[in-house]
Amino acid sequence: MDGSDPLAQVVDIEEEFEDRGYLQGLEAGKAIGAVEGREMGCESGFGIGKDLGFYQGWVQQWLLASDMHADAVPERALKKLHEIKALLDDVPTENVEGAHFADRIKKVQQRFKVVSAMLGTNAAAELSGNTLSY
Repeated sequence: MDGSDPLAQVVDIEEEFEDRGYLQGLEAGKAIGAVEGREMGCESGFGIGKDLGFYQGWVQQWLLASDMHADAVPERALKKLHEIKALLDDVPTENVEGAHFADRIKKVQQRFKVVSAMLGTNAAAELSGNTLSY
C-alpha cells in the first residue's frame, strides 16, 4: 500500500474500526450472556427445587401415614409412592451432563398425578398452576 493514497488510508481505518467494534461487541455479548444465563439458571433451579421439595414432602407424608395406619394407603398406591421416592432420590443435585434430568422429573410428575388420583387427593390439581415446564 502506498502511504500517500488517502482513499486507501480511509478504507484501512474503516476496516480497523469495524474489526475493533466486532471484537468489542463479541466480548460484551459474552459477558451479558453469562450474566443473563446465570440469572435464568438460578430462577429455573429455584422453581425446580421447590417442586421437587414438594414431591419429596408429599411422598414422605403418605409413607409416614402408611407406617402409622396400615390401611391408610392402598397397596398399589404404596408401591407407586416408593417408585416416586426412588426417582426423587435419583435426581442429581448438581449439573451432570447426560443425566436426563428433565426425563426424571417428568416421570415423578406423572406418577405423582396417578398416585394423587388413587388417594383421592386434589394435590395434583392444586400444584398444576404452580409448576414449571421442564
